[in-house]
Amino acid sequence: MQRVAIEATHRESGKHGKLSALRRQGYIPGVVYGHGMTAMSVAVPVRAFERIRRTAGESAIIDLQFPDGASLTTVVHEYQMNPVRDTYTHVDFLSIALDEKLTSKVAIRPVGTPIGLKDGGVLEHSLYELEVEALPLDIPDFIEVDVSGLGLKHSIHVGDLNLGEKVKVLTNDTVTVFSVVAPEVEEAPAPTEEAAAPAEGAAAAATEAAPAASEDTAKAAPKK
Repeated sequence: MQRVAIEATHRESGKHGKLSALRRQGYIPGVVYGHGMTAMSVAVPVRAFERIRRTAGESAIIDLQFPDGASLTTVVHEYQMNPVRDTYTHVDFLSIALDEKLTSKVAIRPVGTPIGLKDGGVLEHSLYELEVEALPLDIPDFIEVDVSGLGLKHSIHVGDLNLGEKVKVLTNDTVTVFSVVAPEVEEAPAPTEEAAAPAEGAAAAATEAAPAASEDTAKAAPKK
């Protein structure tokens, strides 16, 4: 996990009006809790927080640095956004210790082109995150999986991944991560009963009309 720093300030737990004013000033209200501490109300600059998310990812270790020189080592536990304005409304930081193991979810990325694609196969990405446990600095930012050796109808499971001795995988070993499958062939839909009924009715009507037409033709024919 990458480690970055961000300036933070203490704030008073206020009402909705105070929080709105804080957001207008370019800050995200937040709270820090965990690791044997009383929950602390904080605020961080929205631009700095967004930059960290873009460059270091959501699983980065964030050192909150306060004006009085104090510092807290944290990770982002959760954040909320305004669905209409697409702006941050609140962020929860979890205080951690670098010498204590942490549970986290790590993104999985494919690398390479499966050989099964030459046989008409399609790469199927089934698992996008892996749950792991390790010391914070030993947790990878993401996991790259080489899929180039995957043939048609072959799969890679969680148990096939090797993250080293420092990282414990918590996700079940039998879960499929990647597989190369045959493309689905769409079959023509069978005619429904409603569609078949008019066709049968038309055929019956044509059958009934045929004798009637023969009788009319016979009456109209001149006698010799």
